Amino acid sequence: MTAPEVTLNDLATEVRQRMDAVDESVSDERLQELIRTSLDTLIEQDPEFIRKIRFGNSPADRPLVGTKYARYGLTVSDVEFLHDLMTSQAGQPRKRGGVHPGPSEELSRTFEAISHARYLPMDKVREIDKSAIDDVFPRLALTEFHGRDRELAANGRWELTGAYQAAIRAMDTAESGYGAQLVGAQYVGELWEAPRALGKIFPLLSSFEMQHPTSYLPVEVDIPEMLYVSESVANNSANYGTVKTGSNRVQVDAKKFVIHQMYSGEMEEDSLIPFVPFLRRQAALSVAHYSDSLVYNGDTTNAGTGNINLDDADPADTKHYLALDGIRHAALVDNTNNATNVGGALTLAKIQAQRGLMVDRTNLVDWGHPVSADDLVHIADTDTADRLALLDEVLTVDKYGAGATVHNGEVARLLGNPLISTIAAPKTEADGKVSTTPANNVKGQLTSFNRRGFAVGWRRRIQVETERLPGSDQTRIVLSLRLGMGRFTPTGAASGIESVATLYNIDN
Repeated sequence: MTAPEVTLNDLATEVRQRMDAVDESVSDERLQELIRTSLDTLIEQDPEFIRKIRFGNSPADRPLVGTKYARYGLTVSDVEFLHDLMTSQAGQPRKRGGVHPGPSEELSRTFEAISHARYLPMDKVREIDKSAIDDVFPRLALTEFHGRDRELAANGRWELTGAYQAAIRAMDTAESGYGAQLVGAQYVGELWEAPRALGKIFPLLSSFEMQHPTSYLPVEVDIPEMLYVSESVANNSANYGTVKTGSNRVQVDAKKFVIHQMYSGEMEEDSLIPFVPFLRRQAALSVAHYSDSLVYNGDTTNAGTGNINLDDADPADTKHYLALDGIRHAALVDNTNNATNVGGALTLAKIQAQRGLMVDRTNLVDWGHPVSADDLVHIADTDTADRLALLDEVLTVDKYGAGATVHNGEVARLLGNPLISTIAAPKTEADGKVSTTPANNVKGQLTSFNRRGFAVGWRRRIQVETERLPGSDQTRIVLSLRLGMGRFTPTGAASGIESVATLYNIDN
């Protein structure tokens, strides 16, 4: 005989009736016992009750209610990710014989019910990128080519140059084309937004879509002078004097980054399910952290000494920070006039003086005292930020009041500007650079920058690919992206960057 169905309304009514029936002198422990008894009875009648009342993290997750994926706590994005992994294994041989069937019927039905998936053929991506390369090369100056390449380019045969062939070989999709091309729109979209949603520095910078692997951004050099003139009264009056508006441009080159992971064939669908949210979450956290670190710590110095992230050793060629020169590099290396050796405790007076270093009087740009207080941001390692937040003169987040704009990681306001604490800002040696010896990295740093002085270009948003490797009974997951960064300088040289200043060698 089937047990009678008990709804939440029935449970609430029963609890209310029992509460009404008890004397007010009944202890809290007794009331809890009564409620627990009612719940236990309900669960005994219907073991699926707990599963039925569970909901997803958002309205989009609610179609998962009633599936085993909901019981494991998976969201729509997790199911899309799992479906992508299982699809990559379809038709591949198994160690125990036979071939992998791919996604189970339940997973396929669930995926189809909740996801708006889309196809992105790799040959189309390759065609788009090759078109971009073909568009760029004919417009390159001959000085960009060397040796035999220059002769070929001069004769219009740039497609035969070694530089062009190298670009084609290095094209971001040259090694792609394997695995499943069907991806879930939600989980890929969430990975795209990870740097913005979870990052602390990257979200502060404006971004643009790069139409080509190399793009150029216009830069304001100076403003036109307003002249005092007299009235023109004659019909042949001389023209007023003219003034020029200076301009320049910043080159932004797309750099490629990947996260490459593998897992064994022993992890079939059911054993992989609990692991999926962890995989996806860690990927998002990785993209967010390294995007922050890239724009903040970037340093292209690849030698035995000198890199601000590895001062006394040769960094591995795959280190993310080698892709470009970032915010911290601008003051610590490029324009050292904007770097101050504190050599002791940090005070508000020193921070005030740092803002004064960011005034470009030649071009009449005051980076250190912007019209919008949120444009100037202070970035500090966690120890330095915590110490600054204790100063009496500092306004902490809990005192801002309702309606205040608070950035990710913001812990206080220094002189009206946001102070952001981030682990992407490392502790350093006394020279402001990171040593290979951890015990040497005990000094704090504070970098102030105007976020209008930087921009990030996306050439490729995050792409997720999976591939089954039957030879090793493994599945690989590759997340890849291409982005670049522009740092504005009125002189065209990095030494002219005035939008950043840094304080280093800080005692905590």
